[in-house]
Amino acid sequence: MNEPFCMLESWLPVVKDIVLTGAAMIAGYVGLMGLGTWRRQLKANTEYVLAKDLLRSIYELREAISSARHPFMQYSQEPDMPEEKLKELSEKEKRWHAMVQAYQKRWDPVPKAKSAFDTTLLEAEVVWGKKIVEITEPLNGLIGELLWAIQDHLDAMNPTSDYDRPGADEVKKRRNTMNARGTGDQDEYKNRLEAVIKSIEKELKPHIEQYHR
Repeated sequence: MNEPFCMLESWLPVVKDIVLTGAAMIAGYVGLMGLGTWRRQLKANTEYVLAKDLLRSIYELREAISSARHPFMQYSQEPDMPEEKLKELSEKEKRWHAMVQAYQKRWDPVPKAKSAFDTTLLEAEVVWGKKIVEITEPLNGLIGELLWAIQDHLDAMNPTSDYDRPGADEVKKRRNTMNARGTGDQDEYKNRLEAVIKSIEKELKPHIEQYHR
């Protein structure tokens, strides 16, 4: 056999191995690059959906609070109670119980919306850490203030309670918290709520805008 041909034949497996190894390395590199891109895209998608869900839930909470603060309250003269119980009540007591039920019905969407928000917030904490939770913490105080104002108003209106009427400043604060007051600087409670929502928007909207680039 021709000697050059024999040498070429002996090198073919080596060359083949080199070519296959190089191809595998290139494929692996391309695969890693693709995996990195996929992971970045998956992270962006996750943050986009989470940011959108959290913003939607905070807007729903804002609407529930706004409805609870509507200054006009309409309710029936008699509460939804068994006839036996109604017979035991005076007319003033009936109207008061009817008012309590009306306020309760208007308040119920607030804790429901807050619960939905907290569920989404828990997911956000997993992704973004404590910062997003800290930004939303003032919401708890605002909701607590509103609940106190409504409860204090109902206590004040209860014809059978020994309500200790507070000073004029406290009464004014209660009314301003419980009832929406027009627009702009007139509604201090609403302005504080909107300030918290804007801080949440500032934190979340970049995740949404980045997705649409």
